[in-house]
Amino acid sequence: MTKSQSVLSTKWLISIAIALAAFVTEPAISVADSQKPKVRLLETMTWYTEEYPPFNFKGADGVPSGMTIDILMAAFEKIDADLVAADITIAPWNRSYKYIQNRPGTALFSMTYTPERRKIMRFVGPSVPSNIAVIARTNRAASPPVTAALTNLRIGVVRDDIGDQLIREITTGSMKIQRKNSLKQLLYLLDAGRVDVIAYASDVFRHAVKKSGGDPAAYEEVMTLKEGQLGYAFHRDTDPEVLVPLQAAIDELRADGTIDRIVAKYRN
Repeated sequence: MTKSQSVLSTKWLISIAIALAAFVTEPAISVADSQKPKVRLLETMTWYTEEYPPFNFKGADGVPSGMTIDILMAAFEKIDADLVAADITIAPWNRSYKYIQNRPGTALFSMTYTPERRKIMRFVGPSVPSNIAVIARTNRAASPPVTAALTNLRIGVVRDDIGDQLIREITTGSMKIQRKNSLKQLLYLLDAGRVDVIAYASDVFRHAVKKSGGDPAAYEEVMTLKEGQLGYAFHRDTDPEVLVPLQAAIDELRADGTIDRIVAKYRN
């Protein structure tokens, strides 16, 4: 081998060695990396929630708090989403419920799963269970109602809430339904005797009574409308692939016990 050939051979071997080293040391594209564009789209969404304690509510510092907030924040941390609780807007339910149906790029929670809602929204979850019930004062004159007997009662609901939607499914022309914008208004109507019963999430109702200084024992659940699950809802035009990382994160949080610990913190 001539000196010139030897130099070329050495340069060729060095080039091969550099190429192999680069191949070995270059990190492979991780699953997390492949999800980054989807996570960035989640960050651009407008997130809404409502006063629905203990699931979601305005904390003492004005920042959204609650079970579903903590679960969502833990999921965001898992997927490295640049979102914090302060990025979530608390708004009246009927207003944000219209937003999620009419404004692409919106998310709303906590939303109870129903077949009807699944047709017009996309969901991630579930996060936690929720029981929707017909609630009355324990000293009411009426006997515990069944579906047929609801026709003889005055019923209070929050407009477009799951209680409202479930009552609509069994509505007859003789039902007297009062639709309001908040649970606070419903509680006033019930205590004042202006409605006989209300249809609402039992956990949230009990929490509201305690917070107002009332006695939860003064009320009773006289009929279960739905044993449901709460989740995070998105405008129907949201690309399902964008929601995959968030769904996977919530599934992991459930599997490792994080969701159970968060729920226990607010219920103890």
